[in-house]
Amino acid sequence: MSNINLEFKGKYILTGNIRCVTGLHIGGSVASIEIGGVDNPVIKDPLTDLPYIPGSALKGKLRSLFEWSVGLVMKQSQQQDKYAAHDCRELAKKRDESDNTTKGDNAFVLARLFGPASNDDKVREVAGPTRLTARDSFPIPESVTRWQEWLGDGICTEVETENAIDRVTSEATPRPMERVPADSEFGFEMIVDIYRDDDHHLFKSLLTAMRLLENSALGGGGSRGHGQIEFKGISLTWRSVDHYRNGGAEQKVALPGQDVKTLVDKFSEIKFPA
Repeated sequence: MSNINLEFKGKYILTGNIRCVTGLHIGGSVASIEIGGVDNPVIKDPLTDLPYIPGSALKGKLRSLFEWSVGLVMKQSQQQDKYAAHDCRELAKKRDESDNTTKGDNAFVLARLFGPASNDDKVREVAGPTRLTARDSFPIPESVTRWQEWLGDGICTEVETENAIDRVTSEATPRPMERVPADSEFGFEMIVDIYRDDDHHLFKSLLTAMRLLENSALGGGGSRGHGQIEFKGISLTWRSVDHYRNGGAEQKVALPGQDVKTLVDKFSEIKFPA
C-alpha cells in the first residue's frame, strides 16, 4: 500500500464549542510574572491577553487517549516503568499476520489521522499525509462578556489556591493555580483532509477520542478537578477540491446530533459526501 494511490479529494471542517465544565488550566510562560503574581499562569494570547486552547494541546490529548484506547502504548523496557506510544512500524509489516492484524490496523488509523510517531520513510509512505489539523481555540464573545460582568473589566481568569500537605507535620504549602472559570466556552475547528475513499471512517476514531476526552481532562491538574470539558454545537462541512479550484459550493453534512455521544452512537447514520 503506497501513497502513490492517494488523491486529494477535499476537506471536512468540524466546528463547535468547547465548554469548560470545571476550571481549565493550560500552562503558559512565567517569564513575565510580576512580584505577587501567580506562578502557575494559563497561556494567553499576547495581543488580547485572553486565554486560549492551543491546537497542540487539544490534538495531543486526543492522540494520547486514542493510543491508550486501542492498545498502542507499551512499556519501553522490562527494567524501567516507562511507557511510550508504538512508533507505527507495524505499518511496514504485513498486516495479515494473525497476531498483528488488530494492532497494525489501529496503528494505520493512528498514523493517517494524527501522523506517524516515527520518521521512518516506509511508514510515512504507507500512511500518507497527516489528515487531522487542530486549530487554536479562542473564547467566544459571549464568554468574554461574561468574564467582564462576573470578574471585572480586563479580568478573565480565577486563581484557585491548592495546598500540598506534609504527611508527617500536616504543614500546608499553598500552591496558587490560575484557571479559566467554569462555564467558559471556546470555539474549536478541526480539519480532516481526505485522500482515500475510506478516509471518512477516520471520523469514528476522532469522535471516539473526543468522547474519551469528555471523561478525562484537558490541560493540567485533571486528577484534582481541573480540565473537565464537553464538546457542544458540533457541525460538519464538506469542501471538495472543486471548492478550492473553481469556487464550488461547500456542503453541510447532516448530523444525527450536535454532541459527541450521539455522533458516536449513530455514526452509521452520517452520510459523507466524499
